[in-house]
Amino acid sequence: MVDTDASADLASTLGALTVSFLLVTLVAGTLLGFNWTQAVLLGGFAGVVAVASAWLTDRRAGGD
Repeated sequence: MVDTDASADLASTLGALTVSFLLVTLVAGTLLGFNWTQAVLLGGFAGVVAVASAWLTDRRAGGD
């Protein structure tokens, strides 16, 4: 038996992580002038913050 809500939550979480990581990394590396190591670290941090924010929002909405 597959829980479709759980797979949708996982897919949206991975999507948010990927999009935020790529967007912040590219902007930091190209437009803001960070070197690529710093840009990747900043993108990773942004991805973690995006996932934490989505998790907290879901908890506050009563999805737990």
